[in-house]
Amino acid sequence: MSAHAHTLRSVLPIEMVDGVLQHLPRRDLVGCIMVNSIFYTIASRVLYHTIDDLHPSQSILCLLVLSKTPHLRPHVRHLEIDWYQHTTSPTGNLYTLLHRVLTHLPYLTSLSLELPRTHAPFRLLTHLPFSLTHFTTSLPCDQPLAHFLDTQPTLTDLTLRGLPAHPADSPLSHHHLAILPPPFPFLSTPNHPRTNFTLRPTSLPNLHALRTVHGGPNIITSVVQNRPVQVASIALFPGLACEALRALATSTVPMRRLSIMSFDPGAQEFLLRELAERFPGLEALHVVVLLCEYTHDLLKESAPLLAGFKSLQYITFMAATDPLYSAPGEQDIARLWHEACPTLRTIILPRGRVWFEGREGVGDLGELGR
Repeated sequence: MSAHAHTLRSVLPIEMVDGVLQHLPRRDLVGCIMVNSIFYTIASRVLYHTIDDLHPSQSILCLLVLSKTPHLRPHVRHLEIDWYQHTTSPTGNLYTLLHRVLTHLPYLTSLSLELPRTHAPFRLLTHLPFSLTHFTTSLPCDQPLAHFLDTQPTLTDLTLRGLPAHPADSPLSHHHLAILPPPFPFLSTPNHPRTNFTLRPTSLPNLHALRTVHGGPNIITSVVQNRPVQVASIALFPGLACEALRALATSTVPMRRLSIMSFDPGAQEFLLRELAERFPGLEALHVVVLLCEYTHDLLKESAPLLAGFKSLQYITFMAATDPLYSAPGEQDIARLWHEACPTLRTIILPRGRVWFEGREGVGDLGELGR
């Protein structure tokens, strides 16, 4: 074993061994750690660099190892904790363990905290040494979360999955909840004392992308206004869709990529028009419309609205359609959309087929795959 290790040390550069180990699955890296001291050093660095896709029990064991093994902590760059689905009631000791580990990860750059809705352990976000570029959380959008974001000037990518801290800040009223069908129970709101979610004007100066699941106009404004956000994914709710789009348009730079999921039953009356007017510089647009129908005729009549986009190259538009909707009819719609917006290179319509620009000039669209 020692002779073999000596051969590896003299023949294979450390960088080559490192490169090979980076392509191994986690279970094989665990085995490599036990080969010898050289492999232990390299495999540990690779294994603990990215900690993700762990069952809660595995993540707890990993946290215990990190809490007891100081020399492993500097390796951690990406950490995902998902106790949302599998763990209904984490104990105080478990949150204490997580916080203790977080306070000893100085080089962490990407953090995801998916925690049960019934808990808001904001102490997890205090006295932390790292400066993130990516942050995802299910914590409620409350002032303690805003205070943490104030301390992250290098953050470029932010995902807020949590509900507002108070029903008055929620995008859904009781009336709106009543009209939503049973598949959407996750849109309910918790009952917490009301607090604000306000960032300092100088916070998040480098924010590039925002994704929010339950965030209404107030939360979108708090995050986007006067910041260089050019990639966004938001949901639109009944009665507040236009206000949410106005909030998104307060970015200091033109929006380039936008994903929309609409729960507004009246979306067909305004959605494409509002998007074209507020975000003419979009390069990619992905829309999923629920709770309303886009008929074949309505999709054809929507074509002129796309003329407002000056740089749009990719569009995905998924919605319920009428029974007469067909593949030949969809090709006609794709041609009309391309004629209205000649910059389009790829169009995906409700049947799921991909229409792309052909070689014979503007409007020459063909079918790509089935």
